[in-house]
Amino acid sequence: MRTSYLNTTKSLRIEHNPGIDIYYSYATPVAFHLHSAKVRSDLNGVLTVSKNVWSRTTGKHLTQIDGGAKHARVDHDQFEKLFNKAREALYV
Repeated sequence: MRTSYLNTTKSLRIEHNPGIDIYYSYATPVAFHLHSAKVRSDLNGVLTVSKNVWSRTTGKHLTQIDGGAKHARVDHDQFEKLFNKAREALYV
């Protein structure tokens, strides 16, 4: 695993794991990008971003991640389900 920081305060980071990149605002996963040849999923190759249910700062982080494509963000409950499904597909 490798970590990249997207801002100077280190409150927005990406964990680069084999097959999946996970975006964190502070300590909370807010987006992921599944990229694994061994996983057959409609999520593969797609950046999945949660709608903002947190703070204004996290909203700014989401905009940094997806360029402000609010229409493509998924409801947070759905995001959690998709995130868990992606991790299960990778690590089972």
